[in-house]
Amino acid sequence: MSKKDKAKKAADLERLRLQFPGTYSDFVAGRIASLRPALKIAGLRPERSQLQKMKNAWKKAQDNERRAFGEWLLTQESPVSAPPAEPAARALIANGRYLLPETIFDIETIMKARGMTPSDVMQEMGFGRNDRTLLKAMARKTSLRLKVIEALGQWIESHKDTVPKP
Repeated sequence: MSKKDKAKKAADLERLRLQFPGTYSDFVAGRIASLRPALKIAGLRPERSQLQKMKNAWKKAQDNERRAFGEWLLTQESPVSAPPAEPAARALIANGRYLLPETIFDIETIMKARGMTPSDVMQEMGFGRNDRTLLKAMARKTSLRLKVIEALGQWIESHKDTVPKP
């Protein structure tokens, strides 16, 4: 826990003690399991939305769990927010903002077959030739902008005939 988190927790605990002594005593006695529910009961912190809970769970998930969830999500049909047919049919190329190892292999295969560098790929996708984000993402496993990931997915899709099938 960072210093900032500890300071926030201490401030929340002190505020609970001063403004809501009954809830504070229940928390200290163990009748309320943790600080968050105590703050919720006191009205000092609102209930987290489902989206916030899903984001938190996503951060804690391992790579194989994220990949399995992504595959499951593509199979689900939702009448309210169904994604367009073409992007749903496309394979996952990134885990969040980080390229998957299979994607890096596919990019390297296409680049080798076409005699290209990461700078050439960035230029072909419509970004600046001096943009080194793809090179860094492939070599150092750094994150990419979502716009680059989307363009990269389309680029790979358009050159998938270059990638050998397993």
